[in-house]
Amino acid sequence: MKLKNIYKKSLAIDLIKMGHDLEHTMRNRNNEKYQVFVFPHTEQLERDIARLTGHGYVKK
Repeated sequence: MKLKNIYKKSLAIDLIKMGHDLEHTMRNRNNEKYQVFVFPHTEQLERDIARLTGHGYVKK
């Protein structure tokens, strides 16, 4: 299973509210005061990220 790292806390919280499962969290390697939120990578996750960030979604 592929995983998707989310570095922005507010985006991660919005994705959780939308029903996406949080796989785990980990410390950011570059700055340990920040957390990285890890989600299972799905097409729906990509669509929701695009919608929340104001970008268009293009299926690969």
